[in-house]
Amino acid sequence: MSLFGKSKETDMHPKPTEQQVDKKQIEFQNIIVDTENVNQELKNISSVKNIPVNKLDFSLISFKSVFKTHTEDDWAEVDEDHINLFKDEDFLLNEELEVKQQYKIEIFHKDLNKEPKYPLEIILGGNKYLTKIVATIKKSLDIKYCSKLKKYIIDQINKKMIRQSMFISIFQSDMEKEVEKIISKIRVNGFLDEDSTFIVCHCLDPKKPIDDDLIFHYRKNMNKKDDQGRIDYAKRGYVQAVKRGDVLIEYIKAKEGKNGRNCRGELLKVSPPKQRYEINFTVSDNIERKEDDSKIVFVAKKDGYVNQEGDKYDIDDQMELNEISFKTTGSIEADINSNVKINIKEKDALKDAIGQGMSVETSEIQVEGNIGSGATVRAKRAEIGGQTHKTAKIYADDLSITVHRGYAEGKVVTVKRLEGGKINAQMVKVDQAIGGEIIAEKIFVDQLVSNVTLIASDHIEITKLKGSNNRLIIDPSVIHGFQEKIEELHKRLKKLESSMQITKKSIKEKKMIIEKNRESAELVKERILELKKNGQEPAKTLLKKIRDFQQMVNTHNALLQKYKKEQEEKSEIQKEIETIQASVLNAKIINHSPWTEYNEIKFVLLSPKVEVTHTTKTGEIAKEMTLEKLEEGEYNISRKSEFGSK
Repeated sequence: MSLFGKSKETDMHPKPTEQQVDKKQIEFQNIIVDTENVNQELKNISSVKNIPVNKLDFSLISFKSVFKTHTEDDWAEVDEDHINLFKDEDFLLNEELEVKQQYKIEIFHKDLNKEPKYPLEIILGGNKYLTKIVATIKKSLDIKYCSKLKKYIIDQINKKMIRQSMFISIFQSDMEKEVEKIISKIRVNGFLDEDSTFIVCHCLDPKKPIDDDLIFHYRKNMNKKDDQGRIDYAKRGYVQAVKRGDVLIEYIKAKEGKNGRNCRGELLKVSPPKQRYEINFTVSDNIERKEDDSKIVFVAKKDGYVNQEGDKYDIDDQMELNEISFKTTGSIEADINSNVKINIKEKDALKDAIGQGMSVETSEIQVEGNIGSGATVRAKRAEIGGQTHKTAKIYADDLSITVHRGYAEGKVVTVKRLEGGKINAQMVKVDQAIGGEIIAEKIFVDQLVSNVTLIASDHIEITKLKGSNNRLIIDPSVIHGFQEKIEELHKRLKKLESSMQITKKSIKEKKMIIEKNRESAELVKERILELKKNGQEPAKTLLKKIRDFQQMVNTHNALLQKYKKEQEEKSEIQKEIETIQASVLNAKIINHSPWTEYNEIKFVLLSPKVEVTHTTKTGEIAKEMTLEKLEEGEYNISRKSEFGSK
């Protein structure tokens, strides 16, 4: 219903056919009406006149905006005194505010319209809530400036706004100024060379409420999914390691939202926030509570892991478990730098303290029992009281194992009995070795039985040899990066020697040219001096000959300097290689007991590539073996019956 009356021609009739339209078109007379709903008015005229609604259009003659702020109020017109109210947020958020617009329009038949049309495409767009409407005027190379163009654009925008039930004028931004900018471009350029977008209408955006939330940040790795979206339940996060300063738990406080109002004048109401959680737990002195207007956070005051007992949270750094297995704890990944110490008490020889396939990472770990198949342990310090399965892997800087059958890696590794396992470390101490392999810089074995391979870069020492088929090898390449360093030095040396050959050849060529031209150069020089003495200017050709000769001499001298530097660099590389190789010549294999037969002794040089071996015999007395370089460049294993220094 219209606020100020309605059109008199509103009877409903069936939709006209195309034949009926053709007969009626010529009879259509423009109609002026007052209405609040232009779209409905066009439909009414279409029905009354038997004309398709898409053949009808309208022009805006005038409009009026009215409002009231309370239900019982009368409608007031939005005049100059009231227009600023629509920029006031409190006014717009009044839930009883009602706004209407009344339009006086002239409805006409499109085919009979004689108003000029301009080659411009205007598109309206809005955001989700229709609180901001923008207009885009598409670029046009055919548009030409005329005095009525500004009015045409504004009229078209207003008509599109009205068609979409958007209020015009009261919520509008600086639309007119933006249109004037576009008109200026057209006037200057003679066309519109790019799309132009600007805000037409802007009201109040609603602000969503914030629901409260309780976030347990320290549990972020629990039930973590992999790249395929699957959960590895073996890593379900029994221990949640934290660092000092980590936010453990966060409570997000509920916050009220704010209503909005769109460009149709409609109030956009938001729901109240949901409050579903409460802080019904306490924390120890190891956890700090911090609060502000939006949240409450609980922060770790030390490294360790979060321990929950009932409704109280604490941070501990020591944990005792009976076992680590899929059924009880799953894998434990507490980070090597977490300062978490774990003690696993299961020591039954028929059970695994760390079960099959489990992964443990922590700062320190003490295992009283066995490490199962496929298990992995990573720590700064680890002590294994039982035995390791042949497929188990242990990584620790300081590592102690009772019976080792798997793989161990660290800085200092101590093993009571090596039974076929492998060790890679900086220094290794083994009480008894009855099979396996050790790679380290220094190796100490109290009792060496049989079938053991010992590879060291500096030192191998055996207290008592009790078996055979052992291999004792001094090979500096076991040092991490040694092989790569040697190869890099040789590459540099080879490249340098190639450069030196080129430099040497160039020096020889330049010297030959200099010697060949020296005599003539001296004659030219004397001629120039004579001319200058007589006050005559030497010919340019004479000066050029001297300059060319001097340039050749300078080039020759520069090449000599380059060759000298290359020689110095070559000498430095060779010394570096010799220094590295000297480590092999200083390395020792020591055996405090008589040798048994069929034990292989080997020293390996990488530059030049040399392997010197010796096979021991039963009863052989050689307490200390070293590699010595003979005068003719050959190498020999020196066997000494007494300990010495080298």
